[in-house]
Amino acid sequence: MSPNNTLLPNVNPPRTLLTNFVACIKLSMAFCLVVMTLAISASVAMAQADSNIRVGLGGNIRLGKWTPIFLDNSVASDAIRFETEALDGDDTPIVYSGDLLTDPQNPDRRQAWIRIGRTYGRVELRLFDAQDEEVANFDISLRGEGRSAEILKSTREQILTLEPETRFRDAIASVSAIGAAEDKRVVTAIGIDGDLPLNWLGYDNVETVLLVTSDLKRVEQISDRQLDALEAWVRKGGTLICSVAQNAEQLLGPEGKLARFCPGQFVSVGEFRNTSRLETFADSNEPLARKSGDSIACCKLDSIDGRVLIEDGTQPQVIEGAKGLGRVVFVAFDLDSERIIQWKGHTNLVNRLVSGAKRVEGDSGAKKSQRGSSVSHFGYKDMIGQLRVPLDKFTNVHFVKFALIAALISLYILCIGPGDYFLLKRVFKKMELTWLTFPLVSLIFCGLAIWISGMTRPNKIQLNQLEVIDVDSIDGRVRGSVWTNLYSPRGENCSLEIDPSHQLGFQIDSDLISWHGLPGDGLGGMYTSANPGLLKTSYRTAMELGENGQDIQTKISGLPLQVSSTKPLFMHWWADNPVRIRSRLKLNPRLQQLRGTVTNPFDFTLKNVRLVFENYVYLLDAPLKPGDAFDIQTETDEKTLRSMLTRKVKRSKNDRSDNSPWDPTDTRIRRIADMMMFFDAAGGENYTGLTHDYQPFVDMTNHVELQRAVLIGEIQEPGAMLKINGSKAADQYDQVTTIVRVVFPVEYLDEQSSK
Repeated sequence: MSPNNTLLPNVNPPRTLLTNFVACIKLSMAFCLVVMTLAISASVAMAQADSNIRVGLGGNIRLGKWTPIFLDNSVASDAIRFETEALDGDDTPIVYSGDLLTDPQNPDRRQAWIRIGRTYGRVELRLFDAQDEEVANFDISLRGEGRSAEILKSTREQILTLEPETRFRDAIASVSAIGAAEDKRVVTAIGIDGDLPLNWLGYDNVETVLLVTSDLKRVEQISDRQLDALEAWVRKGGTLICSVAQNAEQLLGPEGKLARFCPGQFVSVGEFRNTSRLETFADSNEPLARKSGDSIACCKLDSIDGRVLIEDGTQPQVIEGAKGLGRVVFVAFDLDSERIIQWKGHTNLVNRLVSGAKRVEGDSGAKKSQRGSSVSHFGYKDMIGQLRVPLDKFTNVHFVKFALIAALISLYILCIGPGDYFLLKRVFKKMELTWLTFPLVSLIFCGLAIWISGMTRPNKIQLNQLEVIDVDSIDGRVRGSVWTNLYSPRGENCSLEIDPSHQLGFQIDSDLISWHGLPGDGLGGMYTSANPGLLKTSYRTAMELGENGQDIQTKISGLPLQVSSTKPLFMHWWADNPVRIRSRLKLNPRLQQLRGTVTNPFDFTLKNVRLVFENYVYLLDAPLKPGDAFDIQTETDEKTLRSMLTRKVKRSKNDRSDNSPWDPTDTRIRRIADMMMFFDAAGGENYTGLTHDYQPFVDMTNHVELQRAVLIGEIQEPGAMLKINGSKAADQYDQVTTIVRVVFPVEYLDEQSSK
């Protein structure tokens, strides 16, 4: 044996390398296969989870509005609490937290909610169990092909129909706003298996809900919790159109599911043959009843509380009534019956009902569009945008003029340059002293800048506030709507909540405090797609539900405030009415004269007092002290409501009165508030050139037409009080406007007593 054979192993290097290479390829392929399998499994699981998570009503999300998130019980069935995260109206991340809503009658479905302020970004949903451990986490895209919901403008009107079939979608959408497609009315149809909110916040996305009842099975599937949410939303200012006839006995009887929405007492189901007034209302040339013997099932009511819009001479067919601070349009026949749907006037009829039975006055849609664009350079097209301007002005915050800044910069350059040179060269004659004079001059000017900054702004948080308090003497509830702008002189994080003891004597039992976005696509608007790309600290809004599942209490924590910045907030609060409203107002229907007295029921003086009823306003010159009363006929000046709102003036003695044009740059808060409170009565968008679609609940034009009078007065102190970091901000309010509106009924005299 040779030495080489005994010392060297018997190997084949080329073959070994090839074998190892093939093995590596096989191992890599196996690894890739495993990764792909896991990825596919994860994507399938995520797709299945996403199909069980639905955002918005019918997949629609309105910016700046509360939006429900519906979850099937198969998604983390052991979860009891949720957290949702999105961007607010100022592009700052916000986390909402609370308990998942459940329905005893539908245990397989649960609900969370969120409020989104931007069209971009993602929504993150996190679920937690009883041990407060995270059991699921989902990302929901708001932009791109994979998004699961449609983002709508905050001012885009949305109508929700509850029906077994989606028959009303095209009928309502066919007559819509004239303008860009993105501004037209949105109609969302919820079928027999659709999701309905379990809390009234879920309806914040919509202006009107249409409920038809020919399919009794569909109505019976609506749970008591869902009906409670719908009723709470209506009482807080929503509009419900309810159509009942064929199944009226089951639905409107003593134990009926919809008896709570009936504007009278159910008697029986009858029929009507005279359809002429219904055809006139729908502006239809085709008669509904083609044959003399034709009749339509109709629900008969007694003790009607509301305004009859249509009647056939013997019984009402459409009734509009108030319910709390909202309204119910009750249709005494079935809008979804085949007979009505096949009628050519059906589309106009439904649209007239949805639009509040009002005709568009004055200018065309093209002119509205032109006026809307003419004010776009102000950065807003909605009344809320105009309100934002005066709320952003603080009396103790002064802007330093550019001329002063330029003068100080020039003086600083002269001091550290030529001044320093001549001082050291001619006076001290020691140039090396510049190591002392240069930092000394710099420190002096830095101190001057700090002093000027301190003199031009306050040293603590300041608040500007507009509050509109609505006292419903019939329902016994009080609603407060508060627009607040918060100015911070320095950067800090703070917590915010509403003090439950209202300064005017109300005890707040439910409140909702959150950020307030600017509608539109102007600078800072929620619909803008410009992402500044700045990393901001997130903050939280904790939401706690009351025992009835409808009342809410909220608290903001960790709100980041930048140096010399403002943060707009919006608050809603509710309370029981502690005072007895004393009024004796009667209307003579023959002479259309309102008479009687009204008493100030509060413990504070009301200023700028006026009473609004139907198309008239009665102005009181003197302040109304606590317990004082005034007589409508002898102590007030009567004007039409529209002339008061539009400030009608005579150009000359022989000319007729003309409206004073609306000034979109007007910063008088009281003037803006008057227009917001009776926007439609003033002519709406035709007069102002602005919309009022972001927060239209403050407009009470409909209520003063429903046998209701509204007493309005102002006080000069804040009502709802913010608590900042646990302490009342009583001494931090700068400009405050508080308006009180009291709603009470008017007695209509019969013909016998009016003679």
